[in-house]
Parts: sequence; structure tokens; C-alpha cells
Amino acid sequence: MKICLDAGHYGNYNQGVNKNYYEAKAMWEITNLQKKYLEEYEGVQVILTRANQNKDLALYDRGMKAKGCELFISNHSNACGTESVDYPVVIRAYDNKNNAEALGIELAKGIAKVMGTRDQGRTWTRKGNSGEYYGVLRGARAAGAKHYYIIEHSFHTNKKACDWLLNKENLQRLAREQVNIIAKHYNLKKKHTTTNEQKTYTVKINTDTLNIRSGAGTNYPIKGTVKKGEVYTIVETKGNWGKLKSGAGWICLDYTIKR
Repeated sequence: MKICLDAGHYGNYNQGVNKNYYEAKAMWEITNLQKKYLEEYEGVQVILTRANQNKDLALYDRGMKAKGCELFISNHSNACGTESVDYPVVIRAYDNKNNAEALGIELAKGIAKVMGTRDQGRTWTRKGNSGEYYGVLRGARAAGAKHYYIIEHSFHTNKKACDWLLNKENLQRLAREQVNIIAKHYNLKKKHTTTNEQKTYTVKINTDTLNIRSGAGTNYPIKGTVKKGEVYTIVETKGNWGKLKSGAGWICLDYTIKR
């Protein structure tokens, strides 16, 4: 199965009401997390519409990158004039081509659940004079993608949503939920992996600040932090979590580089 993922914007596009939030940067992160998690499944190939976060492409051209793909997703956060508005929207084929609503509504509900938005997730459509109103969806449809969506991860005009999306562990949980929903919909099977490896290796921290947890998951209490550029020895792994040799706890390996 071939999947095309699109980080909706580039550079420092669309600053939120929390001035540290930029739609382009947050959506680039979640797009790459989705790619990482999708590639844990057998027979799945994931391509991105842009090679790096600073590269711009026309809307239709980004959609056309989905040629030969089963699924196309363009990641965004929304905006409006009322700060209290807080819910995810999944925009799908205006004519419900290939029953697009089925996966779309599951994604919307799953995002709302993980983000804890004020209102329920929903799907939406908009038709233009020549079919799909939105350029990326028009391009994905022309490319022959079976399913294609724009996912609006709530509103960056809502401070609560901005604050939530700025947390890297939240983005990890969100991407996991979305990929789990996609995997269930398409009946994807996980690659065979060892869930508890004992091989020792070192990693370099690749994000500004990363929490140390008492166990392998975000549901465990925070015990401390590690900083970007620091190197640590991992003595045990469980899924995408690694146990520090020092005994301080566990860190998420999604934000590290293996040395």
C-alpha cells in the first residue's frame, strides 16, 4: 500500500494565538511521525509531498504527488474569528467517492478524543466549479488516489489547541491514534518486531527538551528531562521507548538519532 502525506505549509506559515505556534512547523512534525508509524506495517510505502520543511509547492502539484497511492492526507490546523471554536475537521471527497466518509469520520472522532477538543470531530466537503474546491484534493483525485483528505487539527486561533499542539509528546500520541485508525480501516498488519530488545546502543537527543518518564509511555509520570545534543546509552527498548542506562527512566526514541 502506497500512502502520500502532505505537510500543509512551509517555513513559518500561520502563527497561532500562542506566538510560539506555527501551523507549518507543527504539521511538518506530525506528518513525519505519521510516516514513521505507518512504515511499521507490512507492505506500506510512504512518500512526502516535499523533501524539507522550507520547500514550497503549488497546491494542485502537491495533490498530484499521490499518483499510484491508495491514500493521500494533507495535515493542517484551522483558523476562524472566534477563539473559543475547538474541534477537528476532516475534509473528504465532495461526492463521497469510495465511501470516503467512513475513514474520514473515524479520523475526526479519534483526533477529538486524543486532543480533548471542546466539540466533536466532524467531516466536511466543498465542491468547486471543476470538482473538488481545494487544490490538493483536486490534484489527489486527478492522480487517482482512492481516498484523499485534508485534516484540520482543530484551530490555531484557539489557545488551548495551540498549547496542546506545541507539546511533542501530544503530537506523538496524535499521530499514533491516526495511524492506528488507518491501519484498522485498511486491515494493515504490523511488521514482526521484538517488543523488548536487550541490545545496548547510544542515541543523540534531537529535540529541544525531551521528558524522562518512569515507564515506557506518556501515561507514566515525568521524572526529569534531557536536552538537544546530549548523548545517552539505551539498555532496553519497548516499542518506540528506550530505557536509560543511568536508571533515570525512559525516553521516547522518536525524538532521538541512533548512533
